[in-house]
Amino acid sequence: MHGTILAPLVQAAQARNLHIRNIVVRQHDHIIARHDFMPETPRMIFSVSKTFVSMGVGIAQAEGALHLQDSIAEYLPRAKQHPGFAEITLENLLTMTSGHAACPIISKRGVTDFEAEFYAEPLLYAPGTHFVYNNGASYMLSKIITVATGQSLLDYLDSRLFAPLGIPRPQWTPDKAGVTLGFSQLHLTASELSRAGQLLLNGGVWGDRQLIPQEYVAMATRKRVDTGHIADEWATEDSRAGYGYQLWMNAHPGSYRMDGYMGQYVAVLPDRDAVVTYVSDEPENMLGILALTWEFLLDRL
Repeated sequence: MHGTILAPLVQAAQARNLHIRNIVVRQHDHIIARHDFMPETPRMIFSVSKTFVSMGVGIAQAEGALHLQDSIAEYLPRAKQHPGFAEITLENLLTMTSGHAACPIISKRGVTDFEAEFYAEPLLYAPGTHFVYNNGASYMLSKIITVATGQSLLDYLDSRLFAPLGIPRPQWTPDKAGVTLGFSQLHLTASELSRAGQLLLNGGVWGDRQLIPQEYVAMATRKRVDTGHIADEWATEDSRAGYGYQLWMNAHPGSYRMDGYMGQYVAVLPDRDAVVTYVSDEPENMLGILALTWEFLLDRL
């Protein structure tokens, strides 16, 4: 491994007091560098979990269990009881364009019925027309996979994704009905996360197995909806580069990322045949961690 490739990035992270735990860099299908500020252990990866929901959808569609253009009401009949919700498709959930004006689920604390929370927030936009970050969309996809396959998302992915990637069955919190939350709470190590990024870079192939259909990966990893309207004070150009299927696009052309609270990132860089993974505990400058990639690493790959 070429540990020195990370030296400027590590120095900058320390100088800027960015609380990174682990960094793993893969290129040409191998780990070429890593730096562990702390011993590697499975960590809660927050919204990076959402990308694994998308992977589950791609696999389930290939197996004939569901289709992206299906209405959510085909799986969750309660949607018909609420105006406009039966017009939402699975693809709308994947792109976070359900029509909500605000995220219907901010936290899992105190929630006993996540599906009801999704319906409680009214739709102000036509489905498919406006991006709003939406934990509820990811939960609904997880629940739809459970209805369509008869398995929780964790059980469904355990044999189809995690085991083939060499990942022991991970911890992923369910709701009280046994539905995997989907939008957060998955626990993985940086090394395990880097394999998931490599899987996407490989077009869904791991070893000699096509774990996720190549066509689905191609659709998921390109811009499907505009996010240029995001104006929060924390937002950067990487926030406004667009969104795919439970994946953010980066400002660097052709690249995309898994993205989670507290600085969890898996940046996939096809033009460098590389994957850069961060597991962090950074409460303030989360996107500052991603920015290290462009400032100190990109030109060294």
